Amino acid sequence: MTIDDSKGSVTGSKVPGSNVPGLKGKVLYAFGDSIIDGHVYTGRSCADVVAEREGMILVKRARNGATILDSDIVNGLGGQILRQVGTVEPDQPKPDAILFDGGTNDAYADRIPASLGSVGASKDPAALDLTTFAGCFEATILAFREAWPDAAIVYLAAAKLGGRDWSVQNDLRCVALAACAKWDVTVADVFGDTELDTRRDDHRVRYSFDALGSDGLPGTPETIDYPNPATQPSGTHPNFEAIDRFYAPVIARALESALA
Repeated sequence: MTIDDSKGSVTGSKVPGSNVPGLKGKVLYAFGDSIIDGHVYTGRSCADVVAEREGMILVKRARNGATILDSDIVNGLGGQILRQVGTVEPDQPKPDAILFDGGTNDAYADRIPASLGSVGASKDPAALDLTTFAGCFEATILAFREAWPDAAIVYLAAAKLGGRDWSVQNDLRCVALAACAKWDVTVADVFGDTELDTRRDDHRVRYSFDALGSDGLPGTPETIDYPNPATQPSGTHPNFEAIDRFYAPVIARALESALA
């Protein structure tokens, strides 16, 4: 069950799923970048699939191109993720759980490590350095907590991505995991708990998409001819097979754990 982003109406969709105990009927808010938004196929991202399969009510406010760092610092095309909190209308049902991702659009060598920062011991919000990824990541968690103090929070650690600097991905991952541990945020760890790795050409081609295919769905080798097959698809955006096989099961288990 999904709440339409633009109209606030509720629509149903029957999708075979795992029926994880404890998720049916729960309200899920989803924030982040294109991996949660769905890139050019926003109606069925990993968040949509999990909500449909588990009978959850979804309010999704992710945006393509969004960043953890302040978008004014990194020229983020989708704005800053923590600011998505303010896009939820007050008449929406309160969330039982919050799912968010972030870092994919921060993961460039010209932004990190200079703006990486580190997770300190202090829990004083005033101590956060909001010019750094670490400070903004913690501030994002605190923004969710302030707005919806009773909601469980799950961070989606996206897969190993071929289209991003590898050392930067690992630096950002270390900071994100440290912040999640500090603030008791559950991690849906596609990066660490699955074999999905689009640095491998076979995984990049089979499990990601950058454009829609001839059938109007996320492109696959059977439905789209990319102009530069050596680099496209980029490996960033999971297609339906990647969502079904890797993302959705990990997210559902993490939500179950967070809500237990």
